[in-house]
Amino acid sequence: MRVVHVQDNGPLLESLYTDVLAPSFPPDELETAEWLRSGVADGTVLATAAVDSDGAAIGAAIGHWLPGARTLLLTYLAVPPGSRGGGIGGLLFSEVTGTWQKRLRPRATFAEIEHPLAHSASADYGDPSARLRFYARHGARALDIPYFQPSLRPGSGRVYGLLLAVFSLAPECAGARAGTVTPDLVRSFLEGGYYQETALGLDPASLALRRALDRPEGIPLLPLTEPERLPVSRPA
Repeated sequence: MRVVHVQDNGPLLESLYTDVLAPSFPPDELETAEWLRSGVADGTVLATAAVDSDGAAIGAAIGHWLPGARTLLLTYLAVPPGSRGGGIGGLLFSEVTGTWQKRLRPRATFAEIEHPLAHSASADYGDPSARLRFYARHGARALDIPYFQPSLRPGSGRVYGLLLAVFSLAPECAGARAGTVTPDLVRSFLEGGYYQETALGLDPASLALRRALDRPEGIPLLPLTEPERLPVSRPA
């Protein structure tokens, strides 16, 4: 097993989408194949593959780089059903926290994680509780905001019950209080290209997220080891 940084729209990138990403995420959480191809082409999407001895894709780490905000979203860290639990995810994550950081030097690196109190385990999409433990072991913490994923394309819905986790943070992005993140950083990430301001309306979930961002002293970072204390966004 080895890792490959995919930099062109060839067969390996197509395999990452069809064989790794598509079986691993519900449709509303999955970006399109065209998003992946165009992002790799223009440098706003990072794609790292884990491949077996035959060169077949057995895992993927996909990142979305927002140069205006200088923030990075680990959009997907995926190992397809049948290959999980063998260390592939850890190998890919070490590339995210190593090679990706050295290349881009982001102010912060985020990841969206399903809240185990809002999402059930399944054979196809994995176990949210196990995923939370994985990120906790690697030092991630969750922002104290009732986060939800915006609609990714026309016809898809929001995804509620997600956590926005942080696993790298530049010192200057710490909040005024210990253990917090400056709200300006989070706003720049949400409004800087990934999560347009227009996605936040006047519905209860949007208003709750706006209120959580309105903390000048900083947005607290919470440990992932106590899921019952982590915020949960829900539709009205």
